[in-house]
Amino acid sequence: QHRDDGMCCLVRKQGLLELVKSDKVLTGPQRIAQIIQCRERLPNNGEGGRNVFIANSHLSFPGDKDPTINNERQKKEAGIILDALTNARNEWDKTSLSTESCLEIVCGDFNSNSCSSAAALVEDNNFVNCVSATANQLLTSVGGAVNIGTTHCDHLGNRVSVDHIFLRVAKRKDNKDGQQRSVKPERCSALALGYLDTQGTRILAVQRDKILISGSAVLSDHRPVTAKIEWPRLKKTDEKLSDMYINVTMPLDPLEPAWGIVQDDDR
Repeated sequence: QHRDDGMCCLVRKQGLLELVKSDKVLTGPQRIAQIIQCRERLPNNGEGGRNVFIANSHLSFPGDKDPTINNERQKKEAGIILDALTNARNEWDKTSLSTESCLEIVCGDFNSNSCSSAAALVEDNNFVNCVSATANQLLTSVGGAVNIGTTHCDHLGNRVSVDHIFLRVAKRKDNKDGQQRSVKPERCSALALGYLDTQGTRILAVQRDKILISGSAVLSDHRPVTAKIEWPRLKKTDEKLSDMYINVTMPLDPLEPAWGIVQDDDR
């Protein structure tokens, strides 16, 4: 039986962000995604607020007996969502005079865990899984609270962890020539720990909350997952720090510092 899909993204009226635009994208016969553009709300209605692009996602339920078919279907849907997010950012980039980077978020119900093909595709496009980043922080004693487990009990009675938040900082130079999704870059230890750029943007903590029920209505059958990030305004940094962040591609080792091992070219 056909069932329409629907979703929404709520923005506080007097919050840190204001809504600019919202569009839907058809990702499957009964699935859509929501592509939202928000802008940072500055004091006294000032101009120059940074932009946030959000892909609110709901991937297909893995209903086929063949897990390969399920994985490929979800991966295809994730690809459609990533392309739609990139297109929205490129459209903004053509008309915007801002030189600041923007924040991109892919989130929602993936109907699969963080090891799925769909999640892997998102990470291949330089997004960072917030839960994975904070878990890596705990391994290296950097900090970050992690409280993630079952986020949903599906209609078959399975307790699953399917609700994810992925983050990426997109620089203006990434948008030249209206290009589509970028080639998979090298991932360094700092990125794996949730340090999204050299300006101090980082993932602080992720939490799975309880469902608060008021009255007889149930808002959702999923437990809410929230991520806390630090996103400071653009500031000049030491050139060597930038080079170190970009070039370090050592595998994550709990005994290494958060930035990996840097080779000194002068010695």
